[in-house]
Amino acid sequence: MIDSTLSTILYVDDEEYNLIIFKGLLKNKYLILTETSTSRAVELLKTHHVKIILSDQRMPEESGLSFLERINPMFPDAIKIIFTAYLDHDAALKAINQGNIYKYILKPWNPKEIISTIDNAIREYDLRLENKQLLIELKKKNSELEEALTLVKESEKKFYGIFANSNDGIIIQKDRNVLEANPALRKIIGIVKNCSDDEINDYIQKKIPELLYNPESPIVEIDFHSYTSEKRSIELNSCEINYKGKTAILSVIRDITERKQEEKKIMEAILRTQEEEQSRYARELHDGIGPILSTLKMYIEWLADTANVINKEKISQQSIVAINEAINLVKDVANNLSPHVLQRFGLVNAIKSYLDRVKETNFIEFRISTNLTGRLPDNIEISLYRIMLECINNSLKHADGKFFILKFKKQEKNIAINYSDNGNGFDVDHVIATQKGMGLFNIQNRIKLMGGEIRITSNVDIGTYIEINIPLYGQ
Repeated sequence: MIDSTLSTILYVDDEEYNLIIFKGLLKNKYLILTETSTSRAVELLKTHHVKIILSDQRMPEESGLSFLERINPMFPDAIKIIFTAYLDHDAALKAINQGNIYKYILKPWNPKEIISTIDNAIREYDLRLENKQLLIELKKKNSELEEALTLVKESEKKFYGIFANSNDGIIIQKDRNVLEANPALRKIIGIVKNCSDDEINDYIQKKIPELLYNPESPIVEIDFHSYTSEKRSIELNSCEINYKGKTAILSVIRDITERKQEEKKIMEAILRTQEEEQSRYARELHDGIGPILSTLKMYIEWLADTANVINKEKISQQSIVAINEAINLVKDVANNLSPHVLQRFGLVNAIKSYLDRVKETNFIEFRISTNLTGRLPDNIEISLYRIMLECINNSLKHADGKFFILKFKKQEKNIAINYSDNGNGFDVDHVIATQKGMGLFNIQNRIKLMGGEIRITSNVDIGTYIEINIPLYGQ
C-alpha cells in the first residue's frame, strides 16, 4: 500500500536501470514515480501532486532542460533538477536563471549527494509552500484590514459630516473637559468669532458649567445667558461613546428657546381665554340675571308690605314671569359653559343646534355634511366645538357672513373639517403677524395642542375657507 503522506517525486529517464536504482535508493523515504517518456510524464504530473521533478538531460524525445522549461508554466511550484553526464557552466547558469532549475547533478551519482539534495529540495518546497500560504493569509488579512479601515474612515466621515452640519450643538467631553465642539454649539451659546476648542472649553467651564456631563442627569433642560447676554433654553442629552479608543461623553444640545417661548405664549393665551370667558359669564350673570333678581326682590317686598294696596295678583304673575326669565338665562349660561346637546348628541348636532339658534336672530343660512357615525373622544369634541363656534362668531362679528358650509370627514387616522363663509374676508398674514385676531390665535393654539394642522385662505369680498386636520390616535 502506498503511503499517501509521503512527498512525491517524479524521475524521468530513458534508461530503465537508472530509474530502478533511483527508486531503490529513496523508496523508503518518498513516493517515487518514474517514467521513460516526457509526454507520459506530463500525464502523471496532471494526476499527482509532485513536489520534485528530476529529468535526465539527454533523452530521445527532447532534452531534460527543454522538458522542464516546457512544463514550468504548468507546474511552477515543483522543484526541477537535471541529471547530466557533462556540465556546461553557461547553460547551467541560464537554466537556473531562466528555466527555474533548482540544481544540476552530475553522473555518475553519489548516493549521499542524491539523498542530501532531495531532502534539501523537499524542505525548500515545503518552505516555499508555507511562505506562499502565509503570503496568501497576509494578503487576506491586509484586505480585511483595508476593508475595516475603509469602514472606519466612512464611519468617521459620516460622524464628522453630522458633527459639522447638525443643527443641534454637539460636544465631546472627557472628565468634564470639552475635547471638541461643533459649529452649531458655538451658535447656540452665542460665540460667532473663530475660537479654538480650548477657548470654548474655558468659556463653558466658567460661564455654563451645566453643559458638562452629570451622570445623575444625562437628560436635562437648562436656562442660561449666551455670550451675547441673550436668555436661551436648551435640552441636553448625554451618553458614553468610544472616542479615539477611550471612553468619552457625547452631548447633544438642542436649542428649545423658541419652543419654550411658544409654549409660554400658548399658556398665556389659554389663561387669557379662560379669563375672558369667565369675565363674559360674569357679565352675563350680572347684566342678565342681576336686574331680574333685583326686580323679583322688589316684587316680593311689595307683596310682604301689608300696607301696600297694589294688585297683589298682578305682582305675583309678574314675579313668575321674572323667575322664568331668570331660569332661561341660567340655562343659556350653563349651556355655554358645557353644552348639553354636545354631551348628549355629539359634535355635529351641537353645532347644528347652535346655528339654529343663531339663525333665529341673524338671518343666516348654513349647510352641514358629515360621515361621522359615532362619537369622538370627549376632549376632541369639546375642542372642535369651541373652534367651530369661534369660526362662526368671527364670521358673524367681523366678516358679516350670511352663508356657512361645514364638512366633517372621518378618515382612517384623522378627522378633516372644512369651514367656509361668504363674508368680507381678511388679510390672514397680517392678522397672524400682528396677533390682533385673538379668536384666530385661540383657534390655532387649540389645534396645535391636539397635534393638528390648520390652513386658512381668505379673500376680500369673497369669503374665508379653513381646512383643519386632527389626528385620531387609537380610533
